[in-house]
Amino acid sequence: MKLFATDLDGTLLNRDSQISPENAAAIQRAQQEGLKVTIATGRVYSDVVGICQEGGINTPVIGSNGATIHDADGKRLYHLPLERETAASVMQWLEDHECYYEASTQQGIYAPISSHEAMLAEMDRILGTSPGEDVERLIRAVKKHYDKKDYHRVHSHQEIPAEAHIYNIMAFSLDPDQLQEGRAYFASRSDVAMVVSSEHNFEMQHPDVSKGNALTKLAAHLNIPMEDTAAIGDNFNDVSMLKMAGLGIAMGNAEPEIQALAKAITLTNVEHGVAHAIHCVLDGKPVSRPESMVEGGQ
Repeated sequence: MKLFATDLDGTLLNRDSQISPENAAAIQRAQQEGLKVTIATGRVYSDVVGICQEGGINTPVIGSNGATIHDADGKRLYHLPLERETAASVMQWLEDHECYYEASTQQGIYAPISSHEAMLAEMDRILGTSPGEDVERLIRAVKKHYDKKDYHRVHSHQEIPAEAHIYNIMAFSLDPDQLQEGRAYFASRSDVAMVVSSEHNFEMQHPDVSKGNALTKLAAHLNIPMEDTAAIGDNFNDVSMLKMAGLGIAMGNAEPEIQALAKAITLTNVEHGVAHAIHCVLDGKPVSRPESMVEGGQ
């Protein structure tokens, strides 16, 4: 293997949305031994940079589910934003349906104030009517959307600057009915690609954008054949790169469907599954999950 691509949330990051020392050390070992590592995530590039700096690593970044590629020095190698008219129609639908969303751009993340307020009201309603709900999990899911760099609140999508390239529109809801309606509607549209990266979201991007396509472009830039690449992830927005890489690895905490299509399964994100997979690759061993390890979760 010559190139190793890792997802962030639920994969490289632990429950506290941090890169563990074990994962950081494995990436550093890989780089020292000539295995190139890249992060491939749904997050916007500027958000990833901060996470990597805190974790003590520096890699190329495939951001916004493959809509952008930056090298380790921060130079943008590629980008493919949504057509502005298409992006506007997506955001207008979400605003009309009072669904919280974030538009990822090269200038940061834009989110409407109205949907922010609607989401807080939705959370109050769910917590009030479902006392058995895992409150900590809900709070963690919501909080993650306010811990991002360059976060801008606007009254509507019309306030997003004209010069902003809209790479990805992520909708978030705690209401199963709203999630199902949004996912079904955008999956039926041909002018956007809809992917799911967590239990409570759905994301829209250019039809030609995917982590797999971006990994192919980065590998070509580095003169690395795709059969010499490995990719690791835990959710449905990782499917394209898991299928297209020479070795597709699912996390131990990945969705069952993701584990079923992967060629190998590693440990969970709280067990430093990325580090385990990297060490296996470097040591020439098959990537597998030791039966003796205690199972964890996201």
